[in-house]
Amino acid sequence: MLIAFKSYRCLISLALLLLVILVPVANAQIAVRGTVIDGETDQPFPGVTVSVRGTTLGTTTASDGTYSLQVPDGDVTLVFSFVGYRTQEFNVSASGDVIDVVLQSNVLGLDEFVVVGSRRQPRLLKDSAVPVDVLGPSDLHSMGSTDVDDAVRTQIPSYNLQALNGDEAAIVRPATLRGLPTDNVIVLVNGKRRHRSGSIALSAGSLNEGAQGPDLNMIPTIALRQIEILRDGATAQYGADAIAGVFNLQLREDAQGIRARLRTGQYLKGDGRYVHAAVNTGFSLPRNGFANLSLEYRDVEPTVRGAQRDDALTLASRGYPVADPAQTWGNAEVSHSVVGFLNSGFDVTPGIRGYVFGGGGRRTQEYGFYFRAPGTETARSSVFRFGGERAVVDLKPDSGADCSGGKILPDLDARNAEIQAFIDEYQGECFLFNELFPGGFTPRFGGDIFDISLTAGLRSSNIDGLNWDVSVSGARSLLNFFLYRSVNASFGPDTPTSFKPRSYFQQEAEVSAAFSFPLAVRRMASPIHLAWGATWRTEIFESRPGDPESWKPGPYADQGFSVGSNGYQGLNPDFAGRWSRPNFAIYVDAEADLTRRLLGNVAVRYENFTTEFGSTLNGKLAALYRVSDRISLRATTSTGFRAPTPGQANLNVFRTTGFSKEHGLIEIGVLPSIHPISQALGGKPLTPELATSVSSGVIAEISEDITLTADFFQINVRDRLSLTGSIPITDEIIQIIEPKNLLGGITNIREVRFYSNDFSTRTNGLDLLLAWQREWEPTHAISGSIAWNWTSTSLTHFTPPSEITSFLGETLRDPLPLGLLTKRRQVEIEELNPKHRLVATQRYLLDRWSALFRVSWFDSWQACRFASSTCTADGISVLDYFPSVWLTDVEIGYAFRDLWQVTLGVNNLFDIARSAHMEETHRQGNLSPRSLPFDHNGTSVYLRITTDLY
Repeated sequence: MLIAFKSYRCLISLALLLLVILVPVANAQIAVRGTVIDGETDQPFPGVTVSVRGTTLGTTTASDGTYSLQVPDGDVTLVFSFVGYRTQEFNVSASGDVIDVVLQSNVLGLDEFVVVGSRRQPRLLKDSAVPVDVLGPSDLHSMGSTDVDDAVRTQIPSYNLQALNGDEAAIVRPATLRGLPTDNVIVLVNGKRRHRSGSIALSAGSLNEGAQGPDLNMIPTIALRQIEILRDGATAQYGADAIAGVFNLQLREDAQGIRARLRTGQYLKGDGRYVHAAVNTGFSLPRNGFANLSLEYRDVEPTVRGAQRDDALTLASRGYPVADPAQTWGNAEVSHSVVGFLNSGFDVTPGIRGYVFGGGGRRTQEYGFYFRAPGTETARSSVFRFGGERAVVDLKPDSGADCSGGKILPDLDARNAEIQAFIDEYQGECFLFNELFPGGFTPRFGGDIFDISLTAGLRSSNIDGLNWDVSVSGARSLLNFFLYRSVNASFGPDTPTSFKPRSYFQQEAEVSAAFSFPLAVRRMASPIHLAWGATWRTEIFESRPGDPESWKPGPYADQGFSVGSNGYQGLNPDFAGRWSRPNFAIYVDAEADLTRRLLGNVAVRYENFTTEFGSTLNGKLAALYRVSDRISLRATTSTGFRAPTPGQANLNVFRTTGFSKEHGLIEIGVLPSIHPISQALGGKPLTPELATSVSSGVIAEISEDITLTADFFQINVRDRLSLTGSIPITDEIIQIIEPKNLLGGITNIREVRFYSNDFSTRTNGLDLLLAWQREWEPTHAISGSIAWNWTSTSLTHFTPPSEITSFLGETLRDPLPLGLLTKRRQVEIEELNPKHRLVATQRYLLDRWSALFRVSWFDSWQACRFASSTCTADGISVLDYFPSVWLTDVEIGYAFRDLWQVTLGVNNLFDIARSAHMEETHRQGNLSPRSLPFDHNGTSVYLRITTDLY
């Protein structure tokens, strides 16, 4: 059995033993009850948090707005809070044991209550023993963000999102939290785990290289009441993968009203136009029930931020009809994105409530690949050229036309007129791909994404006794890839130009049972909140083969023409498959106010993977100490665990990426770690990642309107799972591979990658947040914040370079230097993300006018030019340094008749950008670096219209 939890095991066991042996003795308490009314609708208000000030005691109102709470006898203040409403406080001694409350809307909404990070009742952020960020509706819909990822990135500095061009990473963009990849983060919806996407990011930079995480953009932002972001290790609480943190997306529960949002905008350069429309409505159901429905539509045009490549300029001067620019760099096109979501609840019996939530959606995303030049020395190998000679298909080898040699064949520097003359003269005998694409071609790659999920369950509503929650969840994510403006060169003139190269299918199911009980204990300021439960999960990954023309060798393969759809080869049925991984977990969690000033939490989780990864035991300790009414200290320590997904363990992909002077565009194969080729290069069966983390922080209420939090963290991850660097395949190795047919007929591969547990890292960081708010009257208020993050990741161990002297049992004449962790990956792990980020936001409300100003600062970063594995070219360093960046965003809004609000905004007001190295621009056409921590398209403007109807 694998034990991830070691040094903390005795400490946690002792803590649990002390909690269990304490004699239960009831403290003097009184029962307070009442009803909460929504001041906006004059209807009962469900879901309102009712808590005891200065403690973590609390409850929430039922579907009819009623509540009941046992509180200590004495000077006790109750706090009533809901997102978007003014918090109200009542002294129990002065108000009596029946307190009815009417909550009014709050234009600021900064008194956030959170659920994530604890299994007790919701609590104020300042009473949380773990660092949590909260984004409410106004945050999610501000600054022209068209998806959840961008809304989070622009406001949480420890959350980084790269602007990428490359295979699946541009379709489902992976993010990092506290310097760790997207599959080190768990996403919850209403406290239930969200499924992974079928997309695996193969070109996302080494921070997310090969990551497979959830697709947040399959949930409409208008469906969300708030997003809670736990920035702390939480494997012991929420399960494997929660090494960096947890996202909890809370859905709206409104039982009436209609909300509508319409947003449109574009970049000042005239492209990237988008339309984003969303509507949310709620209505009542029988048995104190509600149903809340959301629908979102999004359509985003692509952007073009490229210059004409040098080779394309040369070709144009020789008469070739080359597009300008020949290669497109910019944002992907998003079309026909439609997402719907449901949240509902109802009383089954007076003490049992049922709930159902889930949704589905689809979208199409696509972008351009590298330009395939029809001539010059950069002409596409095995399509337009063989080595330094022009490639020609001999349609009639016995005709005597001598297509492949002699003086009749134009060279690579020939003008287009010479090429066309050759085509006309030898029509039907010799074939050049210039006949199909006289100006070359740039493949267009994309995917049709389909997603569906559903969760249903029952939970009890026993405020003072045993509570339980039983649920069942199921989800599917399907990604159908497509490729057009491309060829399978081995089919010659009969090649299709559009392909369906493969599909990925991710399916997950979960059954969970959770229980909790408040155990009154002598001399404690609150009962011990005991929580325990069990979860069974299974996930299935299926790779489905492409259409035959996308992978099958054509009749001209033996003439040397490349096999498979050019740019992204189709999946051979021999490499397709379906793989599953079930796991079972049980957990125990205990939390209590040990004194009026000290809160303690301990959690232990045992998780068993019935496959090769065995079992793991993880734990967490957390504490909050209230130094005074305005200052609190908090600290946590935990262990974590992440197993490779079935998709990561079994992936087979062949694609075009990268560029070298010797070979031009490079074909790369991503193989399973146990594939014979991978094993010959050092591949081994995959093992889980193991992590330990510690954090400590302070919460200071400088005044009633100003709060400061500071949290330091350190995360150590051992045996990190990621793709290796690109390992070159020499001509000698290719000669060994080809007779064995290990690649399904693909012969033009130049590099290989596979997953490995090759390195360990240490991440240190600090999060600072200064937040303020002031409300003079309901129509006159200000609020703002300054959030700063420092995150630094360093390699603590990796396998040193070695030398391979034999391959698949055959001795190599020229030994192959081998380093699984390339220089490029080292740079991207340690230097690609800015080490420092700052986000300063200020909001204003004055009568019908509103305004928002935001300034973002990104520290400097480094990257390897051309995505070079060695970070060198011809022995010269191509490590590029990019200086820090300040971005400014502004929006101004006006409310009409209290129902409609119109907002105008500008992102990147001063059109700040960073330029790629001129050599990269000349050779590839990209004006900006390949990877950027911010939107590289320049200034954009947008118009937003919103309405709330009740």
